[in-house]
Amino acid sequence: MKNKVEVVCISDLHYPYQCDKVVDLEIDFCKDQQPSIIVLHELHDFYSISKFDKNPKNIDTLQKEIDMVDVFFTRIRKVCPKSRIILLNSNHLERLKKHLWRNSPALSNLRVLGVESLLELKKHRIEFMETFDYKGIHFKHGDVVRKFAGYTAKAEFENEGVSGVSGHSHKLNLYFQRSRGGDNFWIEGGCGCLLDQEYVKGVTNWQHGFVALQFDKKHCYPSTVPIINEQVIWGDKIYR
Repeated sequence: MKNKVEVVCISDLHYPYQCDKVVDLEIDFCKDQQPSIIVLHELHDFYSISKFDKNPKNIDTLQKEIDMVDVFFTRIRKVCPKSRIILLNSNHLERLKKHLWRNSPALSNLRVLGVESLLELKKHRIEFMETFDYKGIHFKHGDVVRKFAGYTAKAEFENEGVSGVSGHSHKLNLYFQRSRGGDNFWIEGGCGCLLDQEYVKGVTNWQHGFVALQFDKKHCYPSTVPIINEQVIWGDKIYR
């Protein structure tokens, strides 16, 4: 085993409702580990173009959050110049397409309003994909949410039938499944957004964290990386 993190997956930052400390820790981890691949998804919230009832104070944030994510892209590319960075599609990114389809269908085919152009992914050398497969591991944003951590991971594995990593639930959990077909796992990747949101009553059952994967010639060694008390402990290193 190379004793090296090969893939880091960061999800559900939801700019402009991100937790800055979590973002800093995730970037510091990537800077130190220099993963071969960084998988990102659900960085934008796109609150102002959602179909849900909105607080009037927050409806003019669209350009702001696009600019904030651009800064995030610049930061992570600067500290990981050689990493392959992939942005996965997600339900919040889909809000842009759905908004155009509902309100301005004639504009929906303009390339400048496509995700790649609007977010200037080429400038940052970032690939845009619906899903991503690497060494038998399936990466997706996810479309299942269950009440408890682990339940979503189990449901995603049952839907896909292969090992994988997803976000969407904002929960952090690692689910294992052993059968005659072999050993598999699925990870719910936690989140990097603020844990208190105006649209959630009571306490959110969400966890700050991300995913790190290590490989040898035959196997993947998956890890959830919880962010507790604003720090990450990885081996003998502490990120604060």
